[in-house]
Formats: sequence, structure tokens, C-alpha cells
Amino acid sequence: MHAGVDGRVSAVSEQTAAARPGAGALLRDLDQAPPSELVDVCSSWLARHVAAQACVLLLADYAEASLEPVAGGAAVAHIRPQDLMDSAAGAAYREQRRVTVALDDAGEAAAAGAAAGGVGGPMLVVYLPVSVRVERLGVLAVTLPGHGVGHELGEVLGDVARVLGHVLTGARRYTDRFEMLRRRRELGLAAEIQWELLPSLAFELPAFSIAGTVEPAYEIGGDNFDYAVSAHRLTVSVSDAVGHGIRAALLAGLAVAAMRNARRAHCSIVEQAGAANRHLVEQFPGADFVTGLILELDVDNGAATILNAGHPPPLLLRDGGVSELLVPPELPLGLVSSAHYMVHPIQLNPGDRLLFFTDGITEAHRRGEPEFGYRRVAAMLGEQSDITPSELVRQLTRAVHESCNGQLSGDATAVCLDWHPPRLPGPTG
Repeated sequence: MHAGVDGRVSAVSEQTAAARPGAGALLRDLDQAPPSELVDVCSSWLARHVAAQACVLLLADYAEASLEPVAGGAAVAHIRPQDLMDSAAGAAYREQRRVTVALDDAGEAAAAGAAAGGVGGPMLVVYLPVSVRVERLGVLAVTLPGHGVGHELGEVLGDVARVLGHVLTGARRYTDRFEMLRRRRELGLAAEIQWELLPSLAFELPAFSIAGTVEPAYEIGGDNFDYAVSAHRLTVSVSDAVGHGIRAALLAGLAVAAMRNARRAHCSIVEQAGAANRHLVEQFPGADFVTGLILELDVDNGAATILNAGHPPPLLLRDGGVSELLVPPELPLGLVSSAHYMVHPIQLNPGDRLLFFTDGITEAHRRGEPEFGYRRVAAMLGEQSDITPSELVRQLTRAVHESCNGQLSGDATAVCLDWHPPRLPGPTG
């Protein structure tokens, strides 16, 4: 072998050896660990590689009101949940950025949602968002000796949080552990059905961002949303089944499953609505129905078609102004087997934001007081134009929840879609 080739092989070997302790090794360890030890694996890996003293995983509860510690031994037994609005951990979650806090003792660490480990005296707690793409899961609180967090260390910690996010997402397919920890109280059966139907709560590509949420998180019955991404298209649906409880959840489940089934058979959105309508009429004859919106967007050029099956129209934020996207409603799904659904063309401009919602948002109110209303929704949409879709829908549903003192009379769902295509090069002269 020639000397030049030997040198290149040696350099590659050295680079490979340097990379071995990285995220790939951690992923292998996590892949082999039982669910109860995933956080312990991260803690041990961080102790070996960056001298971390401890780490705690804080998972967002279903209502996105608090961050709940994942119990894992005596060191975590006294860790307190963290308020999503009033804590460093909450800021890391809401803003999706690293937050570093200096603490003086172990008692402060426990109150701040962290474990002190073997640190005596001053320490740093680094809060890292645990997410998959832009779907927010929680925060990893890593305790370090009292020194700064440089760029390289920050990158390593961020990689660990990202790997853990993907592992947690996969873990829900084989364990209930993390889903149970996210529940501050018992989840109703109807809500259990609905949560299992929901897609990832947020997703982003260079051309668009989408996020949705549903309230009341522990008692939802008939509301749902869905979306699917392909190479050049995004399909989004929002639906609202009549009534409450398990029957509404079953109606919603059948509608969503029928639309997904048709979509995956390469059917148009008209055919998707027709399939849902037909199956609902067959299985729930009578007065039961589901309202819905289905949108199909060409993510490359912003051309879209939308279909309205008796649902409240979405709001459009464009150039700082908010307007109602007037889409003539057809019959709700499930009333008449011969119903036919029309599509309507719309054209999005770069920077446009669409907000879809169910009537539980606008009609929410305390007894004897005005409804939350379109105007208040539109005002929030216009005033909060600089926050992410995930944070917008969280803030909107929390505002609705608080306006009713937590006593919602129906489900409240919001889905936010931003279209922000990469800037295309202009013509050359």
C-alpha cells in the first residue's frame, strides 16, 4: 500500500476512533436498556464523557401545564415538577433553547427540577429541550460542576437530548411508562382513544411548519386533527364529532381512520371526505355527524385546495392582518350518503399563517359570560405572529381553558400552519 494511502487510512481511523464515544454509542446503550433505565443510561454516559454529576428528565404533561420528573432512584425522589410558565426548565421547553442556571446547593437543585448528584457547593444546571424535530416532549436537566458551558460541551449535551427524544418517541410503542408519567391525573377513556389517533403534535420542513393541540387534554371526546407529508404535498384535516364522551370519540376515530385509509390509497381530498361520509352513515345511521376541514397544499408553490364539511372556517394571517378564509360549507360528514363535497382553490403567499380550530375555541365561555369568540382568536393570532406554531396553539388553548376557569363545555382544538418556502434565486440577466 502506498504511503499516501496509508496516511489517509490512518487519518480516517483516528477520526473514527474519536467519533466512537459520540451519540452513536449512546444510542446503542439506550437501545439495549429497559425502559426504566433510559435516563440512567444518559446520566452514566454524561458522567463518563463530560463529568456531569446527574441528570433528570422532565416530561411535559398532556395539558402542557407542567414538566413532570421521571422518577429513577433516590436522587430523583424529591425532584419537584416545574411550572411551564415560571421556571428555567419551562423557558427551555417553551423557547426550545438551552438555559443554564447557577445554583448553590442540593436543595435548590431539587426545587429547580434537577438532581445535585455528588456536587458540593455551587453548580450549574443546564436545561435542554428534548424534542423530535419540533415536537416538544420535555426537558433534560443536566447538573455540572460550577464551570461554564462552552460551545463543544453545549453541542454534546444537545446531541444527547436529541437522541433521547427519538428514543422516547420509539419507546411509547412498547412501554406505558412515559405516557403514565405525563398524566397528572387519570385520563378518560374517550381521551385515551383520541390521543392514540393524533399524529406528532408538531412537524417542520424548510417550506412549512405545523403544530396542533387539543383541550381539555384529559377529557377530550370528539375533536381531532391529522396531517401527512409527502415529497411535495401536505394534507391537513381538522374534525369535530357531535356529542361528548366515548360515542363522540368513536365517531371521530372512524372519520379519521376512513380519511387516512383513502389518503393512503392515493385518493383526492374529495374522495377522502366521501369515504368518511359513507362509513359514518353505514356505521352510525341517524343524527350523528362529524364536521371537518381538509386542505391539500403544494408546499413548493403554495397552491392549495380546501374542502369544508360544515366546519368553522380557518383564519389567515397575512402581512400582519387577520382575515377569515371564506370556504362555503357543505353538509357535515355522516348525515346523507349521497352528499357531495366541493373543493375550493386558495393561494398562499410566503409567510402566510393559517389557523384551523373547532367551535370549542370560539364558543368557550363561563356561565352567563360572553363566548371567547372569533375576535379574540383573531387578536391572539395577529398579536403573537412572532412565536412558533407550537407555542401559538399552546397559548391559545390555555387562554381558552383559563377563560372558562378550566370548565370547558366542549373540546377545543387548534392547528397552526405556516408556509415559508426557501427563497428561490431570481432570474439572471
